[in-house]
Order: sequence, then structure tokens, then C-alpha cells
Amino acid sequence: MADEPIFERAPGEKYEDNRSRLNVFFGVFTRKFWKLITLNFMFILFNLPAIIISYFLCTFLVMLFMPEAGNSAEEFSLLVLYSGFPTVMFFMAVPLITVGPAQAGLTYLLRCYSYEMPTFDWSDFKDKMKENLKQGIFASLINLFILLFLIMDLYLYPQVSGGNALFSVANGLMIMVFILFLMASLYIYPMMVTYRLRLRDIYKNAVLFALARFVPNLAVLILCFLLVIGPSLVFSATSSSIVLALIYVYYLALGFTLPGLVINFMINPAMDKYLNKPKQGG
Repeated sequence: MADEPIFERAPGEKYEDNRSRLNVFFGVFTRKFWKLITLNFMFILFNLPAIIISYFLCTFLVMLFMPEAGNSAEEFSLLVLYSGFPTVMFFMAVPLITVGPAQAGLTYLLRCYSYEMPTFDWSDFKDKMKENLKQGIFASLINLFILLFLIMDLYLYPQVSGGNALFSVANGLMIMVFILFLMASLYIYPMMVTYRLRLRDIYKNAVLFALARFVPNLAVLILCFLLVIGPSLVFSATSSSIVLALIYVYYLALGFTLPGLVINFMINPAMDKYLNKPKQGG
């Protein structure tokens, strides 16, 4: 809950919260630190299918985009650990690869945290999973299909371009589409758990928000990139096995909830400003 100055205003006087969103974020992060860790572990259990898919995807991406990087099985495994998996971890955190109903439950709790609303973590998580079961499953499958399609396009265009300027332009457009898709994904689950919208309307609004708020969305993606992939850059600089181990401890503890909290803090106020009345309790 918000730290209201209970005894510093007269009875009936309206309380105005003058704290910046940055101050609120760090206040929530410090107060909810252990809850965020617990929630991260809980989410990992329900998100295991997405994590397994991501592991196979990251090995495929390493083989696809860095075919000569690993000269031995040991080098290849190391490359997967410090490069491949952090990349797909970013896709999971955004979130593009996820178990939709579980992501809905996590998003609802993080939304409540961002607005300093009281929660009953397990019951709210479970209720939102059930409430958004169908939409969550469809959204996760759609996002996974689009992601795989765009990855293959980004791989194939340079292979067949042969230096052709037209293909280079097309490849640039595909990169822009990919970035917009990442931005749109930031809004899908917050809208799903907050508003009574059909799935196609959720995607339509998500694309509109991606286009209309390009620069703020880019800032969110950069922050998420730094939170998820940034630690692996430290390993690249140090080549320390201890650093690599700490990266995965961090992923286990806060790999989903910390980027998710950042997303909810920055996305929800803008989203709520323009959309209609939220669901009851949302």
C-alpha cells in the first residue's frame, strides 16, 4: 500500500501523492522484494513449457545465426548459456514466449504492485489464470508463431539478397516490424487482465500503442534488454564462471518479475489514460 502521511492532513482533506513514478517504483521494489522473488519462482513453475521451448529455440538460434561460433560441444554449450538463452529470456520477459494464462496471472499482480493495490498473491494469480485461460492460450500461440516467422524472415532475407538494394530495404522493414511487434507485446497482457476486450481488439490496440508511443516503448525495451541481457555482457567481458552462475541465480530470483514490474510501471498509466473503464477489481 502507499505510504500515506496519515497524521499530516485534516480529516476529509484529499491526499495528493506527489511522489514521482521513479520514487514509487523503487519504493515498491524494496517493499515487495521478497514477494517478487517468491512470485518469480511461482511463475517459473507454471511457465515451464515456455522455458523448455525457449531452450530448444536458443540452441536453434545459435546454430542458425552463429554456425561457426562453436568448434566443440563445450564451446557450443557455453555459447548457448551466455548468449543464446539470455536472448530468448528477453523474449520471455517482454513477453513473447510464455504460457499465456500464467502470464496473465503474473501481469495482474505486477499491475497491482505498480499501483500499490493490495493483493492476495496466490488466489489472485490463480483467479486471473482461470479468467484469462482461453485468451491467454491463444495469445501465447499467436505470439510464438509470429516470433518464429519474423526470426526466419530476418535470417532468410540476408541469405537471398545477394547485395540487392530492394532486399536490403525489405530486410530493414522486417527489422522495424519486429521492433513494433516487441512493443505491441508489452501491452497485450496488461490489456487482457484489465479490460473486457476481444483478442483481436487487444492486438489492434497494442499495435496502435506501439506506433503512437514509439519512443517511450523503445525506452521500455532498452530497459528490459539491459535487465535481461546486460548481465551476460558482463560475462563476455570477464569470462568468469562465477558471473555466469550468478546470472542464472538472478534469472531464477527476478528474471521475470523485475522486467515485468518495469513494464507495468511504464505501460499501465499510458494505457489506462486512453482506454475505457477497466474490469472490476482490475
